[in-house]
Amino acid sequence: MIKVDVISGFLGSGKTTLVKKLLRVHQKEKVVLIENEFGDIGIDGELLEREGFEVFEISSGCICCIMQKDFVQMLARIIEEFHPEKIIIEPTGISILSEIIDILRKPEFVSLLEINSLVTVVDSVNYLQQCEVFGEFFEDQITNASVLTLSKSQLVDSETLDKIIISLREFNQDAEIISKPWDALNPKEFESLFDGQVDLDLSDILHTDYKPCSENEFEALGLKTSRPFSQEELELCLSQLSLPQFGQVLRGKGFLKSPQGCLDFSYTNGQFAVSTSKFKSSGKLCLIGKNLKEKEIKHLFKIKSGGLFSWLKF
Repeated sequence: MIKVDVISGFLGSGKTTLVKKLLRVHQKEKVVLIENEFGDIGIDGELLEREGFEVFEISSGCICCIMQKDFVQMLARIIEEFHPEKIIIEPTGISILSEIIDILRKPEFVSLLEINSLVTVVDSVNYLQQCEVFGEFFEDQITNASVLTLSKSQLVDSETLDKIIISLREFNQDAEIISKPWDALNPKEFESLFDGQVDLDLSDILHTDYKPCSENEFEALGLKTSRPFSQEELELCLSQLSLPQFGQVLRGKGFLKSPQGCLDFSYTNGQFAVSTSKFKSSGKLCLIGKNLKEKEIKHLFKIKSGGLFSWLKF
C-alpha cells in the first residue's frame, strides 16, 4: 500500500513550508508530491522543483472539483509508472478536504492507497479573522483533519493561541493540535505529525455544501513581466495591495527580476515577505482573491498591455 499524506490549509497558511520540511525528512524514500495551484501560473511547484524534489503539478483549478478528472488520472499514472512509497498531496488553499478524501477512497484506489495523515495547517496570525468570513469552508478542512498544526504561532501571544485552540475544538474534538513553532520541533516531534498513529475514522466525513472554489467565490490573476524591480519597489507595490481599489487580495506569490538577480515574494492578507533568490526565473506572479481589479493591479506593477497571462474565474 502506498501511504498518502494530505496537507491542507487556507490560502497563505504555510502549507508549502510544511511540505518542504516533510520532503526533507523522507528524502531517502521514493516520494512523489502532487502540487495543486488554483491559478494558471505555477509558483510553488517551481519553487519545490528548484530544490530537487519530484513534483507533479495540476493548475487552473482545484483537484476537489474542477480538476478532479485530471487528479484521478495523475494518481493512476503515478501508481502505475512510479510505484512510490509515499504520495504527498498539497491541495490549493481553497480546496475541500472531504472531496479529496472521497477521491482517495474511490474503488480503483482503495486497495492501492492508504491515507496516512490528514494535516490541516492553521494560520495563527489570520485564522480568527478569516474564520468569521469563511466559517463553513474552515469547518470542512478542520473537522476532517487528523492533525491540526498552527503555523506562525511564534508571531501571536498566548491569549490569541488559546482563542484559536478553543475555536478549533468547536470543529474537531479529536485531532491532535500542534501549537509549537515548527522550527522548535525536533525531528521526532515533526515526524509525529505524519506517523499515521492517529485513528482515522473515514466513515463519518463531514461534507459541506459550501464550495468556494466552484461557485465564483474566488478569482486568480496570473501576470508575466520581464521588468526588473528593486526590493524597495516591490515592497511598495505589495504594501498597497490591501487597498480597496485593487479588490480583496487574499494571497499573492511570485518571483520577479531585479538588478541583483531575482526576488521571491509571498503575500497573505496584507502581510508580505520579500527575499533575494539565487535562482534565475522569468518574472511572474499570481494573485488570488475576490473582485480583483485587473487594470489597477497591472498599473500597480507597471505591466503594459499583453502582460496578462491568465484571468480565471471559477
